[in-house]
Amino acid sequence: MTPDGGGPGAIQAAQLRTGDVLLMRARGSLAALIAWFNESSYSHVALLGRAGYLIEVGVGGVVELSLSQRLTDPALVAVDARRPLGASADPQDNDRIAVLAHALSLRRPAFSGDALAALGRAAALRDRSLPPSPQLRAVLREALHHAAFDNAGAMSSSEFVYRCFAENTAQPRGRLAPSLPVAAPSALAFPSLDWEALWRDIAPCLRPARRDALRLDEHGQPGSAQEVGEDEFAAAVADTRQRLGLMERGNALLAMAGPRLPNPKCVRLRELEQSPSFEVLGSLLKP
Repeated sequence: MTPDGGGPGAIQAAQLRTGDVLLMRARGSLAALIAWFNESSYSHVALLGRAGYLIEVGVGGVVELSLSQRLTDPALVAVDARRPLGASADPQDNDRIAVLAHALSLRRPAFSGDALAALGRAAALRDRSLPPSPQLRAVLREALHHAAFDNAGAMSSSEFVYRCFAENTAQPRGRLAPSLPVAAPSALAFPSLDWEALWRDIAPCLRPARRDALRLDEHGQPGSAQEVGEDEFAAAVADTRQRLGLMERGNALLAMAGPRLPNPKCVRLRELEQSPSFEVLGSLLKP
């Protein structure tokens, strides 16, 4: 897929404004797992910053990137734009400036998080029934372990975007926070995974000690079968949650609807994807 503004439902990058939201889907089994745990069609979300740039959380922290360069990433298969309802087209709109200023204030390496850590945090937070697959538990055990020893301030992409709207200086505080809909459990089927490709994606993220323990070969494949029982997996989930300081599970954030804002760490991509606070603009990618 390539950046393009032609065709039904497509928009050009020039139509975007500061504070618009980009929902993204990357190819591959790792992205598919992240999307499934988030009960979403997407695996990542970013914010439009200053003209021609986006702001997102990744391995290097919260960073600004050229939008045109990001859209040529061959890993991307979908990029759809949303606009906050009520936001004017003027990029100098005070609300847009407040959202941008808070996004820029979060640019710290301590907030970095690679895709494996994102998967681990999603697995720790989301109450999802898993298929009885030892291979899956082995992969998720590594993701949980990786997230547990990440910086406690590391954010998921959905947490970052939610915080940009909910924590800025606009008054009264929280006025721009997206509404998070209460929805029935997702019917998304568990994705079909290429285990060899998944381990190749995971391998570069692993810390040296874990690479050695798994005896990964030059192709990123474990040297021996990694048996992870249900009890060991449950303990890994509990340990990760404790280390990240998480109390809520699953949809607990939705019980907080009302005067209190939810814990940003509990905001899923699904909530942002379905939030009535954003209108659909169109797609920035097409076949």
